[in-house]
Amino acid sequence: MSTTFEFSPYLPYIYYVLLAVGAGAALLFVLFKRMWDFSWRALFFAALVFLLLNPIILNEIRQGLADKFIIVVDDSASQRIGGRDKVTEQALQNLLDKVKRLKNVDPVVIHSGSDLLANKGESTNLFTSLRNNLMSIPLAQVAGTVFITDGQVHDVPSELGAMERLAPFHAILTGRKDEFDRKITVVAAPKYGVLNEDISISVRIEETGGHNSGPMQMDIYQDGQKQQDVTISPGETRQFSFKVEHPGQNVYEFAVPVADGELTPSNNRAPVIVNGIRDRLRVLLITGSPHMGERSWRNLLKADPSVDLIQFTILRPPDVWDTTPESQLSLIQFPDRMLFVEKINEFDLIILDRWQNYARMDTPLYFTNIANYVRRGGAFLMALGTGDAAQTTFPGTLEQILPVDLSGMLTGGQAPIVKLPYVPELTALGKQHPVTADLQKQYEKKKWGAWQTQVDARKLRGDTLMAGVDGKPLLLLDKAGEGRVAVLASDNVWLWSKGQNQAGPYTDLLRNVAHWLMKEPELEDDFIKAEAKGSVITVSERDLTPEAKTVQMTMPSGEQQTVTLTNRVPGWITADIIASASGIYAFDNGRKKAFAVVGAASNQEFADVQTTEDKVKPIVDKTRGGIVWFQENRGFSLKEVSSSAGNMGGDKWLGLKRNKAYTVDNVESLSLVPNWLCLLVILSLCVWAWWRESGVR
Repeated sequence: MSTTFEFSPYLPYIYYVLLAVGAGAALLFVLFKRMWDFSWRALFFAALVFLLLNPIILNEIRQGLADKFIIVVDDSASQRIGGRDKVTEQALQNLLDKVKRLKNVDPVVIHSGSDLLANKGESTNLFTSLRNNLMSIPLAQVAGTVFITDGQVHDVPSELGAMERLAPFHAILTGRKDEFDRKITVVAAPKYGVLNEDISISVRIEETGGHNSGPMQMDIYQDGQKQQDVTISPGETRQFSFKVEHPGQNVYEFAVPVADGELTPSNNRAPVIVNGIRDRLRVLLITGSPHMGERSWRNLLKADPSVDLIQFTILRPPDVWDTTPESQLSLIQFPDRMLFVEKINEFDLIILDRWQNYARMDTPLYFTNIANYVRRGGAFLMALGTGDAAQTTFPGTLEQILPVDLSGMLTGGQAPIVKLPYVPELTALGKQHPVTADLQKQYEKKKWGAWQTQVDARKLRGDTLMAGVDGKPLLLLDKAGEGRVAVLASDNVWLWSKGQNQAGPYTDLLRNVAHWLMKEPELEDDFIKAEAKGSVITVSERDLTPEAKTVQMTMPSGEQQTVTLTNRVPGWITADIIASASGIYAFDNGRKKAFAVVGAASNQEFADVQTTEDKVKPIVDKTRGGIVWFQENRGFSLKEVSSSAGNMGGDKWLGLKRNKAYTVDNVESLSLVPNWLCLLVILSLCVWAWWRESGVR
């Protein structure tokens, strides 16, 4: 119970002000006239004001509230090293037992980092977990906060802000001061490398805990195969050169032996993934006759800085006779032999645009060379012209690699030209295939513009991604030998570049087709990728079929496991895997492989695994808290201290501030002067003053 003295005025305060002003004026007048009863008048006015203010006595019936002691438990991946998880359990139980012996203190336990799928096991964010729980904690009752951790906290704030009300902050460290660990640190490594060129990777061996083991052997692997071993000493930084041998992921790994007494072998291997890319792509573009679509191809290929474009436009077909002497012609002879015989293998992609007008070349060898170029791994795109009915019979060797029959229903070797307005549409496969699946995203609220003509091409094989008039094949992709072939059955794609009602994704379409032909890994229909965030690996494969998919996972130990992909997101089917060890995880779907790196190179949790007080010490010192190394001071004490105490903790004790918080259950009020007595006193003083004024003795 708490007793206080207060006033509960009968009147608004303005009336008391007016009364005081009037009383003061009257008293000044009496004083000015030197009247003998000034003191009686002053006593009357003072008593009148005091009694009208209604003095009361308040009795509060209070209920004391228990103080809250916040315990944040670090359950991150680094806490599973060296038996720290068991030490953490012991420290938590030890702390809870000590709290039980304190009166009016309740523990509030918050676990941070236990859900690896949610936070990816990538870092230790104790303050974030604490901040997320502020709404459920009555701040006025907080007696202090303690972290049970290895000290590797990655979100320590420079300023506490609202969390300052949770002070003092303490730390109970689960490791030892003399911990020994050896690790490989990747000092410098590129993310990308040019095919068939050298890259440099620098690594350093580090040892902590005051150990120096001397020179040791380091093994170096490339794509899982051991390449060499070298001798290296702790503290030494070495640079190694490698050749990027293939597009996509090139995997390099460095490994040193595990020493006795190490905290963990997780950081004794350092994997590096370098994505192989092409430096310059040589593209040959030949247009059989001038037309508006020619500019679309040229602009697209010229805009790509990685493309070296060689372009020819046939202005006079070979079957057109011109009597003008050659010396007077400004045109050059088309260098067909140089392109299709001497230098054909120097090109990464060959595009024949409106080429059927030039299909009657006298030398079938050129078409044979194109077919052989594709079978050996080349890329070939045939963009059919639709200006007029055109000769489309090619020599048999080239027809063998084309996925369409252009003869149609006509005789004489001419394919029919369909001249009807139509809007190109994605087929069911086209809506899922990586070349065209994303085309609709940019035009979800806007219909594609119409095309006007199309070659009636009959599909023989391959994948139809786009359809035109009456569902006829418009864009087909196919594989021939080691190479790729694409056929676009119209030259109207340039209409999409006009904008307004004719707009369409022509840039993305042409770029994706060209890069698919040149075997861009991410555009493959069987592409598989793996991404590691902390201890969680997400493996994804292109989703072109309704059934679930399985991939073979090879762990760093060499053990294999089948993973079923069931989670579907647009265009992908995925699965999340919690990594049990650091190293390189390989995933194979039977056609493609993908790699993910788990460990110090990609995870803050393993970048530094030694127990330390350095990261939390600034916050602890700022709030006058304490740091206890639990394995050395299991008998530390827990004390309640005043919030004004100089220190709130040390290396052998932790302090909890007394808040003395309470709730008021009931309030009783008692008038100091009862109303009847107040009235009696005022009337008595009035009579007394009147009596004195009238001169009665």
